[in-house]
Amino acid sequence: MKVKKLIVWFGLILFLTGCTQGTDTDSANNDQNDEFTKFTKISSDNFIDQDPANQAKKVLTKYEEIKTIKAVNTSKYLVVGIEVHHNKRFQLTDLRKKFTKALKKKFPKFKTELSTDKKMLIELDRLENDINGNKISNKQLEKEVKHIIKLSKEQT
Repeated sequence: MKVKKLIVWFGLILFLTGCTQGTDTDSANNDQNDEFTKFTKISSDNFIDQDPANQAKKVLTKYEEIKTIKAVNTSKYLVVGIEVHHNKRFQLTDLRKKFTKALKKKFPKFKTELSTDKKMLIELDRLENDINGNKISNKQLEKEVKHIIKLSKEQT
């Protein structure tokens, strides 16, 4: 009788420990910490200096809410596109204000434009690739940046 009781208790303990979920209580934070902020440095020999865009990326990487950063600058404009982690999308307006304020403080001589729109990220990524591949002239760069700014101000 004691052996049967011991086997039942042992089986019950194995069943209960086997059915528990992982001991990790903050799985949402692990998702966030596993990914680093993604950005690439832009450099080209015959273009407007892209150091302000690279510095803007460095400024924004200190914020853990940001997942991806794309940025391009001309002599007057600094255009930044960011992607925010999914669980931070509810505070998007506050985050946008905070990031814009930080960029304007760091780059007062540029007219800064920050966007969280996916279309802007795609356009900025394409523009960054063109700059890195020397596939675009300064005049075309100015035109594209103005077009991106125009798109970011549109309301859908």
